[in-house]
Order: sequence, then structure tokens, then C-alpha cells
Amino acid sequence: MIKKIILFICLIFTFLSHATKPVVIGSKNFSEGFILTELVSILLEEKFNQPVARKLGLGGTKVAFDALVNDNIDLYGDYTGTGYVMILKMKGERDPDEVFKIVDREFQKNWDIKWMPSLGFNNTYTVAVRRDDERFKNINTISELPKDLSRFIYGAGHEFMERTDGHKAFIKDYNLKFDGSKIIAMNSGLMYSAIRDKKLDLIVAYSTDGRIRAYNLKTLKDDRNFFPPYYASFIVKNKTLKKFPVLNDVFEITHNLITENEMMEMNYLVDSENIEPRLVAKNYLIKKGLIEGSINLNKKKLGLIKYFWTKRSYLIKLLFEHLSLSFWALSIASLISIPLGVLLTRYKGLSKFVFPIINTIQTIPSLALLGFLIPLIGIGKTPSIIALLLYSLLPLIRNTYSGIDGVDERYVEASRGIGLTDWQILMRVEIPLAMPIILAGFRTAAVIVIGTATIAALIGAGGFGDPIFRGVATVNSNLILLGAIPAALLAVITDKLISIAENLLVSKGLR
Repeated sequence: MIKKIILFICLIFTFLSHATKPVVIGSKNFSEGFILTELVSILLEEKFNQPVARKLGLGGTKVAFDALVNDNIDLYGDYTGTGYVMILKMKGERDPDEVFKIVDREFQKNWDIKWMPSLGFNNTYTVAVRRDDERFKNINTISELPKDLSRFIYGAGHEFMERTDGHKAFIKDYNLKFDGSKIIAMNSGLMYSAIRDKKLDLIVAYSTDGRIRAYNLKTLKDDRNFFPPYYASFIVKNKTLKKFPVLNDVFEITHNLITENEMMEMNYLVDSENIEPRLVAKNYLIKKGLIEGSINLNKKKLGLIKYFWTKRSYLIKLLFEHLSLSFWALSIASLISIPLGVLLTRYKGLSKFVFPIINTIQTIPSLALLGFLIPLIGIGKTPSIIALLLYSLLPLIRNTYSGIDGVDERYVEASRGIGLTDWQILMRVEIPLAMPIILAGFRTAAVIVIGTATIAALIGAGGFGDPIFRGVATVNSNLILLGAIPAALLAVITDKLISIAENLLVSKGLR
């Protein structure tokens, strides 16, 4: 009887744990991605009572796709053209239905990933210019542009510059000639502000971007049909659909739910009116009669201090995330670096191999290092901590080595003369004398880690980088400052606290 009761209780707990497990939904780092993720998340939460965990602002197609392949997220929104060209490395097909069939078939064959029914709109690339720019007054198609564009400044997003259907293929197909010094790759959010402020003359924009309307831009028709169709859809593994069958119901509702004009309007509300993607998405679902409630989008704009106060719970969450990343990275790095620094003073031949390695690690761009770790470890805190740990090795090992190696040999000889062992000499003489330099290395490492930890938000690790990157993507200065100011303050406070620790740990004579 007791065994049956225990078995029954175990079955109940198994059922409850499975029933409450959240669907993890990711998004790339731009406004439309945030909105689409919120649309599906709110439907799941409010219409189907399915818990959701959001991983917003993942840094680009590679990060999001690798996260899905490695089961770090369950689904995210993407575009058929991106899957066709950037992931499958295919080209040539322009029929929207055929492109959808190809990506769905190939993704299922290679990764067991299914493309869900299209959301209904095509967000392809387009060339945009200022509507009041007289130089483009009578130009309505890309083919009508002058072939020699060397006097024009041209900008496009980083991803467009790298993809096979991107910049190089585009200018070759249309036979456009730019001055290489006037071609600028930049964050897509900043790109629109740059053309509005006349820092750029032409940009490769997204056709549903609300800033086209907000900044009074004119789009030029792709009359050679260079760009493939980019119909929006969510992609998800088949095993996830079996695990969460409710997803099929959600994507039946969202099939052809959004028109291009409706998507542009939602993007406009986020990018130009600085309304949160969650509120815009919820308002849209209410208007469509899919959920109940009411949203007032005509919110009064708050000053910075009031804005920070309304976000206080979010700030506390970010603070703990940022501190957690920094603490674990510095703690583990110190446990590795200080013994290794000491070891190198005993076996100096090893330093010829160790220092070139850690110097090389320090030169690797942080986002590149994270990108390298994603396929190996996934997204989230673990790869972020490893990356931060690697960046803190150089100042910690170098300063430990330099501090101990620089101890006057006479002190060491005198210590041996009074009978101290090598261990006693290290602990009572060398480390205390080297302490100012060791702590200086720790101080440098701490500031590097806290600053670099903001990048971790791009792979879903949270921290103060989350509002910074979301703010850049949505051109929301308050959101940028929400992350930038606390991150800077945290670095300054940490530096001061370590300075106080130096006064306590270093003897008065050495100070």
C-alpha cells in the first residue's frame, strides 16, 4: 500500500512539473523580433495558460539559430529568406511558396526543425532614401540610381554586409559603384537615425520598419527582384511540438494574422513612440479580439528619474544577474590565476608558452568569443562566465607573476637563513610583499569583467546589457541609460571597494 502511495505521489509530481514547464521563446535583437515574441508569448500565457520564459535580444541569426539547435530555446521568429540564403546557403528561387517549402523541408531533414505557418507579412530588404532629398526626387526603383554613387554615403546592417544575398551580391547585381570609404556597416537601429540626421544618403532598410514612416523615408522598388521573399514565421523543433501541443493551436491562430502595414505600425509604435513591445503586442491582440482587456498606448512620457523608479524591480533583477556573472567569473579566475602566476615564477620556462596564449585570448573580440562558445556550451550564463573568466586571466596572472618575481631576492635569502620553508616564504614574505601588485591586477580584472558582462545579454545571460541592447535596437535612450548608468556605477563602486580592500590587506609599510 505504501509503495502505491509513493508511486502515486511521484506520478503527480511528474505531471505537475511537466504541466508547468515554460516554453522558452527567443528573439533576435531588433524591434520586430521583440514584438513577435511578445505576441506569441501573450497568447500562450493569457489564452492557453501556458507559462513562457522569454530570451529577448539574442545577437543575430547565428546566435538564435545555434540556441534553437542546441535546445537552449524552444522557438524563435525568423524569415524564410534568412533561412534560405543565410543558413542553407541557397540562392535563385524567388517564389514565396517554393522558398517556404524548401526551408521547411531542408530544416526538418537537417535539424528536425519545422517552419510554422507564415504570420502573413513579407519583411524583405529595401533601399531607402530621405523623401526630401532632391537628388532622389525622380528615382523610384533601384535600377534608376546612378551607377556611379561614389559621392554618396551608404549604410547597412552588419548582418546584411556578411550574408551571401547581401551587400557584395547586391551592388554586383545592380552594377552600383560606391566609394569604399563611404560604405558603413552599423547597428540597424542607429542606421535609421543616421540617415535622418543626414549622416548617410542611402540605407538598406527593412520593408516593415516603422522608422521608414517616422523619418519620412522613401523606399526604392527592387525592380530586378534581387532580394528573396522574407516571410515571417516561427521555427520550432518537432519534438517541442510534441512536448507542447498547444503551440500548434497558437500558430493556427497567428497564420496570416499580420499584414505588412500592421507590422509597420507596430514597429512604428515601438521605435518612434518608445512604447514597450509587450504593450504594443498586447494591444494588437486585444484589437483582433484574441484576448480580453484594454491598453492605453498614449502614455505620458516620464523623466529619467521617474522612469528609473518605475523600473526598480527590473533594475534589481538586472543587478543580481550582473553581479552573479561577475562574481563567478572573478572567483573562478582568481582560483586559477593566482596559483598559476606563482607556478610561473618557479618554472619560468612555462611563461614563454602561457603568456602568449592569454595575450591572444585578450585580443579576441568579446562577441566573437561568445559566438565560438555557443555551439560548444549553448547560451546563457555558463558561456558568459567562461568568456568573462578568460578575459580576466591576463591581468590576474601577469600581476601575480610580476609581483612575486619582483620581490627582492635578499628578503627571500634572509627568510631561508632563519629557517623558513619554501611554503612559509611564499605565504609570509613573497605574497604579502607582492600584494599591492596582485590587488592592482584584481582591480583591473574586476573593471574589465563588469564592463564586458554587458555583452552577455546578447546570448540570453541577462545583466545590464539587456536594456542597453534593447534600447539601441528600439532607439530608446531611456532604455539605454537604464543599463548604461547602473553598469558604470557598479564598475566605479567596485573599483572603490577594492581600493579600500587594498588599504586593509596591504601593510602600512608597503603603502
